[in-house]
Amino acid sequence: MQKTLIYNDDGWSTYMRYPAPMSPEDIVRATVLPLVGSGVKIYQFCSLGSHAVNYRSGFLPLVGEWMKNQSRIDKMHVWRIRATVEHLAKLGTDPLQVVLDACHRHGLECHYSLRMNDGHHTYVRLDGSQEYPELFSDWLDKNRDLRLPSGRLNYARAEVRDYRRRQVEDVLNRYPVDGIDLDFTRKRPWFPAGEESKHAPVMTDFIRELSRQVRQAGRKFTARFEHDPDMMIRSGLAVTAWLEEGLFDQITLGTLGDHWPDPPVDWWVARARASGCLVCPGIEGQVYQLKTTVGGGTGTHRSHDAMHDGYGPPSIEYMRAFAARAYQLGAHGISFFNFTCCDGEFPRAALKELATEEALRFLPKQYVLAPWWPADEIRIYWSLFLSHVRLDPGQNEVHHGFLIADDMAEARRLDLERPALLTLEVKNLNRITDVAFRINGQALDWTGHLYNHFDHGCWIDVVRFRVPLGCLQKGQNTFSMLRQQECPGFEGAVEMRKFILDQAFATGFSPGRLA
Repeated sequence: MQKTLIYNDDGWSTYMRYPAPMSPEDIVRATVLPLVGSGVKIYQFCSLGSHAVNYRSGFLPLVGEWMKNQSRIDKMHVWRIRATVEHLAKLGTDPLQVVLDACHRHGLECHYSLRMNDGHHTYVRLDGSQEYPELFSDWLDKNRDLRLPSGRLNYARAEVRDYRRRQVEDVLNRYPVDGIDLDFTRKRPWFPAGEESKHAPVMTDFIRELSRQVRQAGRKFTARFEHDPDMMIRSGLAVTAWLEEGLFDQITLGTLGDHWPDPPVDWWVARARASGCLVCPGIEGQVYQLKTTVGGGTGTHRSHDAMHDGYGPPSIEYMRAFAARAYQLGAHGISFFNFTCCDGEFPRAALKELATEEALRFLPKQYVLAPWWPADEIRIYWSLFLSHVRLDPGQNEVHHGFLIADDMAEARRLDLERPALLTLEVKNLNRITDVAFRINGQALDWTGHLYNHFDHGCWIDVVRFRVPLGCLQKGQNTFSMLRQQECPGFEGAVEMRKFILDQAFATGFSPGRLA
């Protein structure tokens, strides 16, 4: 069955990577043409921070307008995008129109994506100057009373909701986009602290109104939420009621600047099923240097693979495992988010492979666990890191489940299974023999690899194990840590801080072949 693949363009990276001005043909070659013939069905065009934009708005300024008027444009990427947009304006077009026309020529839907509370314009340097003045605007400056202490919008104010409503109406009236997408991963909070429950009904009425307006215009109404539903609900978004009411045609899921490789996809699927709303969890195009819950930091060796390296685009094996797991849990597709700004070329074969569940069968996969959550609440030196897969003092064992998508019994019948390799990053391990590591009760064979490095603000051991044939099974599996030896006087926890399972199969398998 064909899945829905969605490609979200941040609306920024393409225009700052290439010499300006870009022609319409240049833009199409860099954006839409690489997706033609792939499994991608929907192209989402992001309007930057949604205050100073990258298209011809009826009332919003062009990106960089504040810089131009207040000081000077001294950032080359800002000059480039402005030069391109100004050049296109002389031709009677703009980036959104160019991408939209190209999508329609090649059979793709094009959706306008609005970041509901982007915060780039609020970031300041140590000297108090703005990090991204190009995304600031006169409206933001004149309406400081409509902003939260963080500088983001306060949706408790009717004027803010009117401002956003006007942006949606402006796009609906000017462009034949196929859908309007509201991106709620950019970003909490929406209301003053402590008033989330009080104002949640106001946001529900607002979203209900936008849904009605967009659908009456014959367009799809979609949204992007953080993977963690509790996080969304606590922030004042009544996502359970929104899904049950059927306000959206499709939702995508994601995080802010990190990956959640094993998110609760099934929670969203169960609540969206009755209305027919599609659920498409997202893969972030970049793992950043900053240490987060899954990637970042110094990695597990020198960089060439995002999850092991801590930086760069995810591997195709990671994307296969993410998608296969999501499809097992009922997902209708996958969202590729921020792949336009990943540092390095990502494996574009994923844009075809992930389009069908069958195509992923018995291909090498990289299963990763997130040992902390929520991801965007935790950064090194900002808060306490404590893995939920750990042996506290006096605790002798801990078990943690993970899902394998492939039918391993069938793989063994076809002689396709090959030994998997498990890489663990473990904190507070004195000797490798102090803890036994198992999967489904079977002991793992240590390869002899041990790499001690500094990360997370502490010294950590990277160890590798061979996973024996016949150990993994389709569906739920159990990873276990069992204490074998105490360290007298030591009162810290032995923590699993990374879990990367590289699953191997014989090459040359073609899905659908006769055994």
